[in-house]
Amino acid sequence: MNRPLLLTVIATVAVLGGGPLAAAPGDQPVQPLPPSTRLADDKQRVRSTTLPARGLFVGDKLSDRARERLGELIVDASDLNVEVALLVPTGPWQIDGSGAGERDLTPARLQSLRRFLTERGVDPKRVFVESRIDEKIAEPQLTLQMVGRPAAD
Repeated sequence: MNRPLLLTVIATVAVLGGGPLAAAPGDQPVQPLPPSTRLADDKQRVRSTTLPARGLFVGDKLSDRARERLGELIVDASDLNVEVALLVPTGPWQIDGSGAGERDLTPARLQSLRRFLTERGVDPKRVFVESRIDEKIAEPQLTLQMVGRPAAD
């Protein structure tokens, strides 16, 4: 077979056989899970609380109010085998480590959060920080999410 004829045959096959694929008769589209199923699973596996930056720290230590709110979350999550404790600072935090204002999130302040969680039984290897940017949030806030499996006691 010569080269031009071969190219013509390949082009014809590509044009005729390259149409869109159709579903076979009787095929049903895959239906997504209803939203209520996903939410129920999240409530069973995730506990979270959000604290505003204002009043969260006194110097580099957690304020009494913050300790109380975080303690309530830990009690609420006591029925979980915690796999991840996620500290999520959101909004306009100052993270350069230079100041001690309400909007400053210094390494010492993050360490006080980690220490608090560790003292209450959370494995320090399971504590992570994930900074999120949300342009809609005007005041900085900190969310603590505890994710795990229901404990089988």
